[in-house]
Amino acid sequence: MLTINTSIKKNNKFLTATIGCFLRFPLTKHNLAYASLLARMQMNASLYFPTISQQKQELSELYDLQFEVVPQLFGNQIVLSYIANFVEPLELLDPNYTYEKIVEDLALIIEHPSFDEKLVSISQQQLIAEYQEIMQEPENIALDRFFRIWYQNNPDYADNFMGSISEISEATVGKMKQFADNLRSVPAVLIGLARDKKYLSKLLNEEFKYAGLLKEFAPKNTVIPPAKILSSESEVANNLQSQLLLGYGYKQPIDFREQIVGLVLAQYLAGDQSSKLFVKVREQLGAAYAVEATNFANNSLFLINAGINKNQATEAIKIIKDEMEQISSGKIDLDLLKQAKKSLVNIQKIGEDHENWQLAHLLRNELYPSRVEVDRIKTIKSISEKQIHNFAQNLFLNESYLLK
Repeated sequence: MLTINTSIKKNNKFLTATIGCFLRFPLTKHNLAYASLLARMQMNASLYFPTISQQKQELSELYDLQFEVVPQLFGNQIVLSYIANFVEPLELLDPNYTYEKIVEDLALIIEHPSFDEKLVSISQQQLIAEYQEIMQEPENIALDRFFRIWYQNNPDYADNFMGSISEISEATVGKMKQFADNLRSVPAVLIGLARDKKYLSKLLNEEFKYAGLLKEFAPKNTVIPPAKILSSESEVANNLQSQLLLGYGYKQPIDFREQIVGLVLAQYLAGDQSSKLFVKVREQLGAAYAVEATNFANNSLFLINAGINKNQATEAIKIIKDEMEQISSGKIDLDLLKQAKKSLVNIQKIGEDHENWQLAHLLRNELYPSRVEVDRIKTIKSISEKQIHNFAQNLFLNESYLLK
């Protein structure tokens, strides 16, 4: 018997249900650009609802069903995500508002894109306008430049917003149709939360015809190893504040529990106003407008970035480097570590009360089935001073970038 990749969980908590259709394929500059354009096209219109107003009206008649299409990056993979949030039909006494109608409409929109030339053009214009707006912000310019340097030896991984804007601008109807046709056979999965999970699963299996629903969805590996570049660059843009990014690569690959250690370290360094770098760079030096730390495990990257006083960049860099050296030598504030773990546990618990967090959790379980049994809260609570020390020792400063 054929096994279709469908996993609907019982919805015991929310008045709304959610359905996600996810397609997985390799990350390249071309694929990200075309996935971004296709996503916008399908949010606008589709073959059976061929104008923006028609599709909007159809969804509004489903009690304002919220529909979003977005490419998500998981290391060397793209997951094109179709997500629908809607009021549970069992909450309403409307005979025309049913799981059948919802699934039918979603299948028509998701599986039958329109390749009308005007739709392609409008969607291109929307993305170009959004890209131009994004790149007005110095922090976005700096982040874009940072990743282009980080992946200078592998430019397919360098784009971090919507992909190559030139490829989006130059896409044709024929090329977009070919791209969408190819997606019909990539690995796919249907997941969601609903009161009647058995019946909704049955409907999804009947309506969705993607060949990729029969393929293994979990990739063998999503991690991009760090290329050793040891870069230090600064550029002048005459901004009111400077953007500083320090990127630490992993010396050795890490497992899932070590990824959680990285989350705790990020919280310890820059999670809130009591965190190490916030206190030292912002309060003591008075140089920072914002300080953040992020563990990009799939990119083998631990990133520290800050918006700082342009006249105090040198001092801020020294403070950050010194703190990382302190941690790697074992000098860790145990009270602050305890507070960082408590904050992460609270963030996790708050997330569990949100439907989109639950859907994202289900997606990660499909991508990384070996992690399903890991209790994140228990793991966070168990992180020790020694584990933080070991994680920091596995890091090397690979890129320093300053946009003045």
